[in-house]
Amino acid sequence: MKKLITLLSLAAFALGFSQNFSPDQYPKGVYETYEDFRAKTPTSTPNLSNAMTDDQIAFRFNNLDDKGKKLKKAFAISDGTGLYIHVVNLIKKFNSEDKGQGYDGGIYYLKAENKGGYLFVRDYFTSNSAAMWGGIIAAAAARRTKGVIYDVEKESFNLFKNIEEFKTFMEVNHPNVVLDLEKGKGDAKLDEGEIEAKNLELITKA
Repeated sequence: MKKLITLLSLAAFALGFSQNFSPDQYPKGVYETYEDFRAKTPTSTPNLSNAMTDDQIAFRFNNLDDKGKKLKKAFAISDGTGLYIHVVNLIKKFNSEDKGQGYDGGIYYLKAENKGGYLFVRDYFTSNSAAMWGGIIAAAAARRTKGVIYDVEKESFNLFKNIEEFKTFMEVNHPNVVLDLEKGKGDAKLDEGEIEAKNLELITKA
């Protein structure tokens, strides 16, 4: 019920404000805090490595001005073309209804994309309760990417825990969008985060 109220408040927000996220809105540099991120003002502009990734989800940066050490704690990083948000800091800014999510561990950043005007990221979030009650096997079975969008008005990030929650969000906020929630098959099979990204993109086409 609490999450439904959040989705309804997002609807009111969507009617009064048209989001149009672009990484170009964030000048190149390091955003140490959420306040810096919100103000779109970098804290510093160190010489960083290119974004490094093995899976196009988890990205890492080295600070070339500090002996090439990993940049670990910044809230976000802009490399001038893309915006990346620290996974732990992202989780800390989840809506209260979305707390209790685990992630793969380690120090990494998620690349923010424009999906239907929203700032969107995805990662392999797993419910901590699944791991607690079902153990490692249950947690592994529940492991899939889930989408997250930024709620500018509430200054928090809204996690879609499952497809039904995403469907409710779209029906409330964007009733004109004809959803395509099919997962597909074989090599073309999509997980939840990919399905959510695909359908958010339909907002600008509706």
